[in-house]
Amino acid sequence: MRSAEVTPISKQMTIVIGLCVVGLMAFGLALSYYRNILFDRQLILMQERNKKLKDEVLDGYALLQYYKSDQYRDKYAKENFGLFRQGEKVLIINQPSDASKILLPTGELSKVEKEALYEERLSSIRVYDQWRLFLFERKALEALQRIER
Repeated sequence: MRSAEVTPISKQMTIVIGLCVVGLMAFGLALSYYRNILFDRQLILMQERNKKLKDEVLDGYALLQYYKSDQYRDKYAKENFGLFRQGEKVLIINQPSDASKILLPTGELSKVEKEALYEERLSSIRVYDQWRLFLFERKALEALQRIER
């Protein structure tokens, strides 16, 4: 009975080697799974990069089409060479005048005098600047209305 209790070394070695092989196979499987995950991430990054490049190429083609168009040639000739077609007129818009440069009188004014002064100041400003003040710079227009010095 004693011989049955003790397992021979060859059986123990077979079990140990078998466990090592199974362990290596499990490690290989885990490593393969990890590489697949990394590959999937790399693939997603490459797809995003390809999409960006495709969009840039399409934008470049659109820009190239614009540069080849008659509209761009006409604009370029007008801006850089001063060439205009017969019957065209040029409108040059300068920097708008500053509404704060208008001098204000000193002392107390009545309501009628304030309105008259506002109308006078408003009439001294170009119509283009009046519209710009009315549409885009309401605070500057309100400051122009207030006369308190």
